Amino acid sequence: MSANSSSTELCAVCSSAAAKYKCSNCYIRYCSVKCFKDHKTEICTAPKKASSSAADSSGLAGETKGVHTTNDLGPDIDEEEEAKHRLTAQDLAKLDSAQDVKRLLMDPGIRAMVNDVCKDQNPAEAIRALRQRSDFEELVQALINATDSST
Repeated sequence: MSANSSSTELCAVCSSAAAKYKCSNCYIRYCSVKCFKDHKTEICTAPKKASSSAADSSGLAGETKGVHTTNDLGPDIDEEEEAKHRLTAQDLAKLDSAQDVKRLLMDPGIRAMVNDVCKDQNPAEAIRALRQRSDFEELVQALINATDSST
């Protein structure tokens, strides 16, 4: 996601702040953990798949470009297994205050790697390859530590 798109679009929940995040299920944009929690109190459904012309006319084509669904993650990723590792609202709150993660994401090289993973046809394989790099592995470990259920 480019910086321009997140700074110009308002949160669909509170309509008072710039939307920084997108619901992985319905793609609604929100600004904070509070708005995420408020959104999750309502029925949240994935948009129906449509032909590309219907997606273009609805404005969703640009919104979902580069977004991977579970089925896009590769043949070795099981949906049930992936669901066990999906972030919760509590995990998102932990990440919001994780200074190590924020510090690492300020690095343009790491940001470029994360963007490359998002654009890759097989993001799981791209992550496996990048984990050989010490700077990317440091980000992975910071993410794990921030969301570790024992903390």
